[in-house]
Amino acid sequence: MKKIFNKGVVALGMLTILASCKKEGTLNANLDAIDQNIITNKNATDLWLDQNFLNPYNIETKYRFDRFELPSGKNITPPLVGQVIPAMEMVRDVWIRPFEAAGGSDFIKRISPKQFVLAGSAEYNSNGSITLGTAEGGRKIVLYVINSFDKTNLASVKQMIQVIQHEYTHILNQTVDFSPEYQTVSRGGYEANWTQRPLSEAYSLGFITQYARVSPGEDFAEQSSNMLMMGGVQYNGIVASVPADAQIKLKKKEQFVVDYFKTAFNIDFYKLQKEVQLALFKVSAPVLSRMIGLGVGYTTLTSNPSTDPSQSAEFLGLWNAAKTSMTAGGFVLKDFKMTFRASNLMTLRYTFTNAAGTTTYSADADYTLALNTTTGVTTFTLNATQPTATVPAVDPVPYSNMGVINARMAGVNSYFTSGSFRVNWINQIIPGEIGFVGSLGAFYKTTNANSYFYGTMGH
Repeated sequence: MKKIFNKGVVALGMLTILASCKKEGTLNANLDAIDQNIITNKNATDLWLDQNFLNPYNIETKYRFDRFELPSGKNITPPLVGQVIPAMEMVRDVWIRPFEAAGGSDFIKRISPKQFVLAGSAEYNSNGSITLGTAEGGRKIVLYVINSFDKTNLASVKQMIQVIQHEYTHILNQTVDFSPEYQTVSRGGYEANWTQRPLSEAYSLGFITQYARVSPGEDFAEQSSNMLMMGGVQYNGIVASVPADAQIKLKKKEQFVVDYFKTAFNIDFYKLQKEVQLALFKVSAPVLSRMIGLGVGYTTLTSNPSTDPSQSAEFLGLWNAAKTSMTAGGFVLKDFKMTFRASNLMTLRYTFTNAAGTTTYSADADYTLALNTTTGVTTFTLNATQPTATVPAVDPVPYSNMGVINARMAGVNSYFTSGSFRVNWINQIIPGEIGFVGSLGAFYKTTNANSYFYGTMGH
């Protein structure tokens, strides 16, 4: 028993020593250095984030470096504090507010990530790609490359918000899944090794980006986010430039997205798309000269000078003279349409009817379009009054009636080729929204801004 007792005494003594050490020892570790997000005194950035994200939406923004919030084994730079508010302003203005306008003031409060984590640099991957954003379980979105973000640069803003729109689509899909039929549209086109495939191949298969080929889920997120960030003008311009089969696929995918937002969340997707574009226009106003062309944006300008108000006096006079001449020849001149095709080609189409109005005719002519996207200065040079079908055709068969009416349209034809024009919106003369399908664009003579023609920009 003594032996047992002695052991007990020893054990008790050791416990006493350990307890004494635990009670009286001091911890010298600085926990603030380990996790800088333990905030004792909030600075101006913290207070701004509370006011704009935490208080109204219960969304936390972590910008102090936290190794545990980011992928291990990757070299990632912490964000600069001065970049945090400018970046999050755009998150608020270009992502949150459009969803509130289209889905109601409480939409983001009901469905949103609860945390943004900001990183200064990108995450570089072994396959040569870089990660610009990630979403985890519908709760957290990580935004990279904050240090190079510029809220005055449209491309920079679109790149960051594109990431959020993509990841937020995943969050919405976790709330209500999209139709399984979506994956049948491009069945056989999905490709894990997407970084080795060109964008042109993705387009030809009906994918809006290369990354969309990874899986149906990524395809849906890319389709939705790109439609929002491109807007209708750019998106439709790309669709118009791809092969017919790919056009059908992209239009089907568009309809799936539109239907999903309506049935799942009662959101008019096109209203949401417009609200996003209006927010982007505040960053940089849309420039018409940079939005014209197949695969770029607008592909048509349609005009009826006889009924469109505020056509310039010079152009309207020439149009009315042509109209009178056409009437003398037994025809009724209706309107004209410019179609902007690939390879700087513009096809001019006049539409007219017989005297009774029972038969409609079209007459086409091809022009070389020289458009300076920086200055907007444009010239039209006649190539042929009988277009060939060797160019990418918006209409399947060019019409060959120009020879019949060419002399009667001489004054208008001469107007188009007699000098240079500067392309711009006409909203200063005819008030209206700019940058959307259906907005009004004009070609002003560079020698006389009071002489111009205008029309509805579309596809």
